[in-house]
Amino acid sequence: MKKRKAANRAPRLFNPSEILTEIEKGLGRDLRRANNVYALNEGSNLYVSRQISEFRKKFCDPLVDTKPLEVTTFAKFLRVNDYLGRLKDGFKIPSQRYLTSDMPYSTKVRIRARGLINHVLSDFSVEEWFQECKHSGGSSIGVSFYDTSPEAKFSFPISATSRVKTLIKSYCQWDTSLKDAVILFNAAHPFQDAVTIVKGSRATTVEKNDTARRMICVEPTGNMYFQQGLMHMMYKRLATFGLDVQSLPEHHQSLAWINSITCGKATIDWSSASDSVSIELLRELLPPKWFAVIDQVRCTHTLLNGEWVKLNMVSTMGNAVTFPLETLVFWAFAHAVRLTEERSLTVFPEWEDLLKCSVFGDDCIVPTSIAANYITALEGVGFEVNDDKSFYGETEKFRESCGGDYLAGHAVRPYTVRAPTSQKMSSLEPWLYIIFNSVITKYISHFGPTNYIYDSHCFKALLSVFAKYQLDIKLVPSFFPDDAGLKISFDLERFSRSYGGETEIKFSPIYISKHGSVSFKFCRFQYWEHKAKDDGIRYNMALKKPIQSKYREQPKKLYDIRRKGGYVVGRGLTCHWHVPVIGLQME
Repeated sequence: MKKRKAANRAPRLFNPSEILTEIEKGLGRDLRRANNVYALNEGSNLYVSRQISEFRKKFCDPLVDTKPLEVTTFAKFLRVNDYLGRLKDGFKIPSQRYLTSDMPYSTKVRIRARGLINHVLSDFSVEEWFQECKHSGGSSIGVSFYDTSPEAKFSFPISATSRVKTLIKSYCQWDTSLKDAVILFNAAHPFQDAVTIVKGSRATTVEKNDTARRMICVEPTGNMYFQQGLMHMMYKRLATFGLDVQSLPEHHQSLAWINSITCGKATIDWSSASDSVSIELLRELLPPKWFAVIDQVRCTHTLLNGEWVKLNMVSTMGNAVTFPLETLVFWAFAHAVRLTEERSLTVFPEWEDLLKCSVFGDDCIVPTSIAANYITALEGVGFEVNDDKSFYGETEKFRESCGGDYLAGHAVRPYTVRAPTSQKMSSLEPWLYIIFNSVITKYISHFGPTNYIYDSHCFKALLSVFAKYQLDIKLVPSFFPDDAGLKISFDLERFSRSYGGETEIKFSPIYISKHGSVSFKFCRFQYWEHKAKDDGIRYNMALKKPIQSKYREQPKKLYDIRRKGGYVVGRGLTCHWHVPVIGLQME
């Protein structure tokens, strides 16, 4: 009798770094050849050099030891924290509200910045705050990254700092229906054990690239709930003054493109901006009530390598308040410097002048004429400019902001490959689709829709991987996600003629019914585990704010159990696809 194979046999794995090496070689040959064949402009030449050198810029090799990178990241964080501690005595701003001619330049700027911030935030409303509070889709202390559903966040005990525990009691008196739903959900646990006190957050790092990690702090669950409310309050107030976080990235890209031609505005970026907003600076800048509640829900300490570190910054990445706060501070200082340079007699600018400066997080766009003084003003309160990503020369034709890089009006942002979701064979095919579809888009914009396809060494390398692992290429419509399949049906005949002879290309069949419906296979990520939803909790969450603002909309996937799953093959059906003739079969 033959022995049965072990059910827990180790899965087949692939090495993404080895595959990328061949693809990268092909990419380099294609682009270097373009320099010799085509009369490229200045922007195209820069794009070519950056695409070759930065292709792996955001790739995190799963086989690389991340421990040294984590040590470096923590050391940088501690240096910034210590620096802010030494600067705290230099943040004092005179209490007077009016400017005088004999004031130092830096004092005028800070008083104006404080006035702008007070005007934007205006009065604080506890009712509005509690109305906006909610749980995010991120992990927290006591809640695993793999399950960040509302049910997991409301499971007893809920982690919180001591100052937030008293706030939770006030909130429960305000929202009794949600309180009752949570108690019923935790019927097996006594209510007096609902909250566990923690001293602060927990420092960790996440992927950035092969040479660096990104520092974040995992916040207590209760603190995050109230931080989210403050974040949405600030977003609404910022939107009133032209800083709508939903549209700002696209707006910044447009400004970067225009000013790469005119050079009228500078694009400025900062190093460790999220960690550089000092608690003492905010004490001087914010309205007292706003500062009190922000200070109440923040963590004063973080656990780093087993030791508690006192934070001199107001918050870190992981605290929902961090992003709107840094946006507000950078924006206020931008207008404060501009008004001071213009010798304006008012603290608040005219409404039509609000568009002269724009800020999204630490991406700042200000008039080129004030860029140097703007940098000096912010360096005086603890920030450090990132010279490699700041461009403010009056004749410098390069501008960069929010993912858009432009040289004299030409888009020069390269495609940067990222690591696959895992090294299992089921993740190889979707990962190749992402690379292939992204490279095609770049090649069309660079070589043109006619010439992009011919004799591409990069396409040959990609197709050879499909052939090596005997993968059927799945064709999908252009409106499908990049990881679903290959989106080349618009040019399938030329692809087959150009590469079918050298590498055997095998496509999954496409079927069309007599009614015109097209059936095809595609890849999709499927979660293996799903958790039952608690209707009481979700109903009362929706009942608290039945009309959802655009800042509160959350993708459904945030409530799934993440990463515990894998890619599977699904079958798609559509009638909105111009079906390629090759591979077409009638049902």
